[in-house]
Amino acid sequence: MDALRGSGCRLLGFGRVRFPFTFMGIMALAIGLWVVAYLAGHRSLDPVAQELAGATAVACFGFAAYVLIRRVRRGPQH
Repeated sequence: MDALRGSGCRLLGFGRVRFPFTFMGIMALAIGLWVVAYLAGHRSLDPVAQELAGATAVACFGFAAYVLIRRVRRGPQH
């Protein structure tokens, strides 16, 4: 029981874990591409749904560009 408690405390304390911004940028890019592909295949959606999906894709691409360009310019530690 003590072994589980010790690992749980360390796990909940988050220790030296870096936030995975690069992974989040890649996932945002993938989600944006998926939304665009979905919109291309479902042209019969009502205009409001198309605009919301388009805005989501633009937000995903914007976040992905910010994260990935920052990674390329500043390196992995910033």
